[in-house]
Amino acid sequence: MRNEASRMPVLMSGLGVAFLSLLDAAMKEITHSYPLMQAITIRYGMGTFFAGLIYFLFWRKLPSRDAVRRNALRAVFVVGTAVCFFTAINRLPLVEAVALTFLAPLLMAFLGRVILKETVSLNALVATLVGFCGVAVIARGDGMVGGEGTDLIGLMAALGCAFFYALSMVLMRQQSAHDSVFTIVFLANCMAFLIVLPVGLWNWQPVAPSHWMLGLLVGLFGTCGHFCLAWAYARGHAARLGVMEYTAFVWAMILGYYFFAEVPSVWTFSGAALIIAACLFATFGSSSEKSHVKS
Repeated sequence: MRNEASRMPVLMSGLGVAFLSLLDAAMKEITHSYPLMQAITIRYGMGTFFAGLIYFLFWRKLPSRDAVRRNALRAVFVVGTAVCFFTAINRLPLVEAVALTFLAPLLMAFLGRVILKETVSLNALVATLVGFCGVAVIARGDGMVGGEGTDLIGLMAALGCAFFYALSMVLMRQQSAHDSVFTIVFLANCMAFLIVLPVGLWNWQPVAPSHWMLGLLVGLFGTCGHFCLAWAYARGHAARLGVMEYTAFVWAMILGYYFFAEVPSVWTFSGAALIIAACLFATFGSSSEKSHVKS
C-alpha cells in the first residue's frame, strides 16, 4: 500500500466522512417516515444503483463466483450494521449515536486477534477501558438530563452497530487481498439489498416523491463516501487518515442541530471526548495499519 506525503489522501478521507455524515442525516429523516426495513431497502437499493453504475463503468466485468462467496458473509454483517445504526439514530440524538459508534476501531483490534491472529497491544486494552468509560458517561448523562432515563434500545443498537461494523471491517481486510475496491463496494451494496428486500417489501408503504429524491441522495452520498475513503486508504497510512473519522462527530453535531434541532449535552461532549481520546491513543500507540470502507 502506498503512503503519499501529499495532503490529498487526508482531504479525500475527510470528504468521504462528510459524504457518509450527510447519508446519516438523510437516513434519520427516512427512518422517521417509514418502517425501518423499508428505509434500509431504499438505502441499499439506491446504493446498488450508484455502486453498480461505477462498477460496470470502470471494472466492466461480472464478479466471479469466488468473489460472491467471499463477500456473502460480510454482507450479512453490513446489514446488521445498518439495522443497528439506523435504529440508534431513530431513537437517539444524531451526535450521541455517532459518538457511541466510535468504539468500532477499538473492537477491531480484538476481532483482528480472533480472526486474523493479530496481536492485541497493551495500548488497545487501556484504550478499550477508557472508551467504555466514555459510553458510561453518555449513558449516565442521558439518564440524568430530562429525567426520562436512558434509551436502552438506542444505546444497545449503537453499540451493536460498532461491533458489526468492526467485524465487517476485519472481514473486508481478508477480502481486499483477493478483490478490488470496486468489487467489494458493489457486492456489499448489492448483496445487502437482496438480503433486506423481502422484509422491506413485506411492510412497504407508499413513498412520497420527495423521499424518493432523498433516497437518491442517500445512494449517491453512500457510494461517493465509500469510494473517497477507499481511494484515500489506498494511498495514505491509516494512522494518518484515521483521525479524519472523528470529524463525523462535528458533522453530526452540525446536521443534528440544523435539521433536527438537537443540542448535545455536556455529558455527550464529555463521553465523546473520552471515546475519541481512547481511539487516538490506540491508533498512534500502535504501528499496525487499518483499512476503512462504511456500510
